[in-house]
Amino acid sequence: MLFRKSLIQEMSWVALGAFFVLLMLIMTTQIVRLLGQAAIGALASSAVWAMMGFAAVRYLPILLSLMLFFSILAVLTRLWKDHEMVIWFVSGRSIHNFIRPVLEFTLPVVILIALLSLVLSPWALEKGQEYKEKSLSRQEVTQVAPGVFRESPAADRVYFVENFSGGNGNNVFVQVRRDDKLTVILAEKGGLYLDSDGSRWLWLAKGKSYEGLPGTASYEMLEFENARLRIEAGENPRSSPSTQATSTMALWNSSLPEHKAELAWRLAIPISALILSLAAIPLAFFNPRGGRASNLLVAVFSYFFYYNCINIAQAWLSDGKVPAMLGMWPLHAAALLITLGLFAWRSKLRGH
Repeated sequence: MLFRKSLIQEMSWVALGAFFVLLMLIMTTQIVRLLGQAAIGALASSAVWAMMGFAAVRYLPILLSLMLFFSILAVLTRLWKDHEMVIWFVSGRSIHNFIRPVLEFTLPVVILIALLSLVLSPWALEKGQEYKEKSLSRQEVTQVAPGVFRESPAADRVYFVENFSGGNGNNVFVQVRRDDKLTVILAEKGGLYLDSDGSRWLWLAKGKSYEGLPGTASYEMLEFENARLRIEAGENPRSSPSTQATSTMALWNSSLPEHKAELAWRLAIPISALILSLAAIPLAFFNPRGGRASNLLVAVFSYFFYYNCINIAQAWLSDGKVPAMLGMWPLHAAALLITLGLFAWRSKLRGH
């Protein structure tokens, strides 16, 4: 009882500290990224803090997984370093006796990771996209003052709106420079929207387009009922934002390779967290006489190598290189076998 209680208590305190440190690191990187987007107009300034909240929920599964691995590794490494592990072994304990308290500490967090990965993270991504689109549309209306010309940050476009009504612009003027050509667009109506890939578009209705070389009399004119102009291209992740925001049940019922890859990735997060938590027990072996923490380097490499393999497997599943029925199960099986091999190796070393 003393063995189990002391071990779980120390891992809990270390995990709590690691969680807040990792959360602050993630929030710092996110605030820099979001403020950068707000500076170039890709995100409404009023939506920065709300988007940080959505981002926190999205990254919590990875954060909690890393927290588990680090806390178990740090506590058991300290036991080796301070010779407490030797005392436990002399009292009749073995490396396998650490499995039960580690599982008692890990399983509740793994269940939380599964809930976040399968349910809450997709929901947060979907709501974040909706909030970003709505707030961006509202901000564009307020930033573009009626009757005032506005130049893009790249200085290749000029926008003008005579007035606004119902959230849309009336009598829209757009000037675009492409290479040596100059395009002037006049439209009765216009507005902004985001597509499923996260790209920003300007839609125009009932207008004319004039394109030609400055200083020459030759130009082309085009009349249109509806047109759109891309303002900013979105990122190209392994899965599109619409797929990442799709509910887990919808992914389960879908036959698309991209959906199966996303489902396999969501399942891989809690599974890998459990396997890595067990692997941290033998990986924590530390030789006090050697005075080197080479085990930490091996452990950190193993952690990131596993997650890189998960991302590669997701890309292969999405491209159809790996059958959907096979999924990532061979990868998890290999990781589990390696973990069992590490336990056998540590037990053999103790025997010597």
